[in-house]
This record gives sequence, structure tokens and C-alpha cells, in this order.
Amino acid sequence: MFAAPTRHRFLFVLTLAVPAACTATWAWLAHGGPIANALANERATAEQALAFAARTLHERLHEAAATAPVRLPLRPDGTLAVAPPVATTTTTTIGIAEQAAGAHALAGDLAQALPFYRHAAERNELSPAGWLAYANALAAANPTDPAAALAVLVEARTRNPEAFCGGLPLPWLADLRALAWTSSPADRTALRERLVAGLTNVPAAAFAPAHESLVAAVPELAADERVEAQRAAATVITERANRVWTDAPTAGPLGSVLLLAADRLAVLPATRANALRNATLAAAAATFPAVRITATTDAADVPAAPIPALATTWTAQPATTPNSTLLTFAARATLGLAAFTFLLGNLLLWRLTRRELQLARLRTEFVDVVSHELRTPLTALSLKAEMLAAGDVPLGRTAHYLRGLHADVKRLADQVERILDFGRLQRTPRLHRQPVAARTLLARGLRSGRQALRLVQQQLAIDAPRELPTITADIDVLGRALRNLLENAAKYAPPGSTVAVRAFAAHGELVVEVADCGPGVPAAERRSIFQPFVRGSTVGPDTPGSGLGLALVAAAARTHDGRIDVADRPGGGAVFTLRLPIAREDAS
Repeated sequence: MFAAPTRHRFLFVLTLAVPAACTATWAWLAHGGPIANALANERATAEQALAFAARTLHERLHEAAATAPVRLPLRPDGTLAVAPPVATTTTTTIGIAEQAAGAHALAGDLAQALPFYRHAAERNELSPAGWLAYANALAAANPTDPAAALAVLVEARTRNPEAFCGGLPLPWLADLRALAWTSSPADRTALRERLVAGLTNVPAAAFAPAHESLVAAVPELAADERVEAQRAAATVITERANRVWTDAPTAGPLGSVLLLAADRLAVLPATRANALRNATLAAAAATFPAVRITATTDAADVPAAPIPALATTWTAQPATTPNSTLLTFAARATLGLAAFTFLLGNLLLWRLTRRELQLARLRTEFVDVVSHELRTPLTALSLKAEMLAAGDVPLGRTAHYLRGLHADVKRLADQVERILDFGRLQRTPRLHRQPVAARTLLARGLRSGRQALRLVQQQLAIDAPRELPTITADIDVLGRALRNLLENAAKYAPPGSTVAVRAFAAHGELVVEVADCGPGVPAAERRSIFQPFVRGSTVGPDTPGSGLGLALVAAAARTHDGRIDVADRPGGGAVFTLRLPIAREDAS
């Protein structure tokens, strides 16, 4: 425990200095500028990151425009120089031979249908749909060898380069059909490239079904940038043909980006635009690691920049906990710490004052008790000495007076020794530790305390095995502790009762129990009675004592790394239990 001056200095710091320092720190953080400066710096950094990201995206879009999959020509006035393709209706009279072939094919009689198809083809009387039906019939008639069907498709492309079927160019439909029957990798690659290029001739109104048909036939073309760009370009040609295009990148249909590249309008598909966006955000994150840029629809209270090319708004937010938040938390924490330390210091000050007042009262009571304890034998000594000196003692009573004089001196010496023991144990004690047999220690304590029991006609019952362990202890200090336990039992137990002492070893400890038949110790006082100058509430006003006996026992146990506690005794009374560690060699 602190010495009094140290405690006072500590409480002064805790009650005044620490709260004052914390309050000053809070005022400086909250109103002195650090938080405001941190917020300003964070916003400036976020705006720089946004400007960097927008500039980098603009540059990358213009670089990508030079290699865009689709670049539409422009007129000098900035409008598109191409018109949307329209569906062409090919007016063809279906001849009698084609009608007959179709009827047989519909009935499932391909053997009868093929001669009619062949006759109509030789006379060039097949319609665009008829050429496709003729190729289907040949492929169905000979599924293992589609060479004849492929030859018919080539002839159909050659004879009808401008024909349309169902709103789509016949050559494009012929290539799409041929792709299903071609197994050669080289031929399939050539067909795919021709199909992708032929999408530019597909009317805008029919582009969606054509795109779906192509992707169904060649699934890998679903992610082809050229197909994406052509689909977006078809929408641009149809819906925005008369718009005047400028240098600023703008968002196009289907997630594309539209921007000028020389005298042409470049169409960047969504996949390439997304790749450029991701690369730009990665570059911004590497350049400004403390800022995270995201697309959002709610840009309130945060730096934001519109990105027309992507039809979105980018906002910049801290990537980690910002300094302003940390400083705000620190300001609140210091203010809370100021309040906490102020309250804690005052609470401890109140408790210390209360404790010191209580100690002052206990010391006063102790002085009164000790004065009484010392005055009684001194008075008796003085009276007997005067009588002996005056010769007023009968000759036959001189020996009796001398024995009483000796007893009073011994009582006075014991009281003074108890006070001196308490003072020594309260300071850092210098113990003379040495291995001591537990039975020797027990015998020393019982022998010195037995006299107190005899004075009140109390019996002593001892329960201890012959073999007890060895402990490392100061036998004088622990012997006096056992004597104090017995004297405490003699003081509070009724005359003629029995005090039971039991000693045994358990869990690496020597346990000594002293049980009496006294009034017991209330549960609320079982810790305080081991404090100096404290006496139990069951003690009568005429019971002698200074409140040091049990405090000496507790101090002796503590200096030997042991402990003392008290519990109720079955049937009434109290059981004081002293526990002391056994020497290591003996414990093993």
C-alpha cells in the first residue's frame, strides 16, 4: 500500500492533473485545428484522386478508340455518314417445282422432294427460302456427308448476293447454316469471321434475333468485342444518326462508350469499357492508396466527379480509417478519460479520507485499549511494590505477592511484545527461515498458548498425526501466531469449554485448524477482523484485548506465503484455519 504522502500525490494527479491535461488535449483536438486540418487534407487528397482517375480514363478511352472494333464514318458536320440498313423484301415467284418439293418435304418424303428442288435450282427458279430448304433436304437425306448441302449453300450465295430472307441477308443465313455442317477448323474459323463481318449488313430491326442466332451457333462469340460493338453500333445508327458528335466521350447503348477517333465515331463495347474502368481505378488506388473510388448514385457529403462516358458518378472515400476519425475518437476518449479520472480520483479520495478517519478512530481506541491493558498490570505492580517496600505484607504472604508481581510483569511484557511484533511485521520483516518440522512448530505454539486456556479452565483437544511434513519458516513468528489463535479462543470461548486443534497436510499445504465454542464471527466481518485495531461486533465491552492478535496471525501467514481464514463451526463457534506451504523437498 502507498505511504500517506505518496497516496496524496497520486490522488492529486488523478483528481486534478490528469483530468486537466485530458481536458486541455480534448480542447486542442476539437477546437484547436487538428481535426479540421485533417478533414481538409483528406478532402483535398480525395479530389486529387478523382481528378487523376477522370483524366486517366479520358486518356485511355482515346487510346483505345484507335483500335475500336467498329468505327462509323462521319460527315463534315459531325453527323453519321451511314444510314441504317433496312429490311429488303425480295419478291420472288415460287415456281411449281419448288412448291412440289416443299409439299414432299413437308410430308417427310425427301426422295420425291430432292428431284423437284434440283430441277428448280438448275433453272434458277428457287426463292431465297427455297435455296435454304434445298440445302436442309440434302443434309437430312445424307447426314454423314453434308458436302452436297454445303455446295448448294455456296451456289445460293453466288446467285443471290443481295437477296434477303426473313429480313436477314441470304448470304449471311447461308454461312450460319453452313457453320453447323462444317467440321474443318480452318473452314469454321473463316465462316465465323465472315458471319461477324456480315453483321454490319443486318438491318437494325433484325439485329437482335441475328445476334441471338449467331451466339446460339457459336457460344464463344458472346464475349467477342466485335459482336458487342456491332450491336451497339446498330442501335446508334438507327436511333442517333442525325446527332452531331463531339470530342467528349459519352455513354452509348448496351454499356458501350462512343467517342471520336479522327473522322470516325469509335464504338467501344462494354467489355472493353469495363476493362479500362477497372485499370483506371487500379492505377488511382496505386497512386492514392489512402483513397477508395467507387461508383454511386448518392454522392452527398463526399467528393464526387461525374463520368459521362460511363453514365455514372465516381465518389472518393477513405480506404482505411481516416486521421480525422482517429482524432475525433481520440478527442472523445480524452474527454471521457478526464471525466473518469476526475470521478475516480474523488472516489478514491473519499475512500482514503474515510479510511484515514477510521484508522484515526481505531488508533485512538487502540491507545485507549493499550493504555488500559498496560495501566492494569502497572497499577498492580506499583501497589504490590509499595506494599512490599513499606513492609505491609504479612510474612506468610510475601511469596504470594512476589509471584503476583512476576505474573504482572510477564503480562506487561507479553503485551509490549505483541505491540512490537505487530510493528515488525508491518514493516518489511527479516525472517530467520529454516526447515522446521510441523510437529515442532505445533508444540511450540501449543506450549506458549496453553497457559491462557488454563486461566479460564478450558480444555485443549489435539488431533495431529505423528508424521507431519516439514515447512520453511521462522519458528518464533509462527509460534507466536499459534499462541495468539489459542489466546483468542480462550478470550471468547466460555470457561470450561474445549478448544480443538487439528493439524494435517493437504494439497501441498500444512493446515492447522483451531476451533472454539465462542460466539462465532459474522460473515460480514470475516475479512475485517484480521485488520489491525479491529475487533468483532460480538466482543463485549469488558473483554480485554487491543485488536492486534488476529492481525498478527494474518501478517505472519502473509510473510510465509500462507493465509488465514475463519468459518462457522458446526454446532456453534468459529474455526480459524491457518494454511502454510510445505517445503518443496517434503512436498515432492
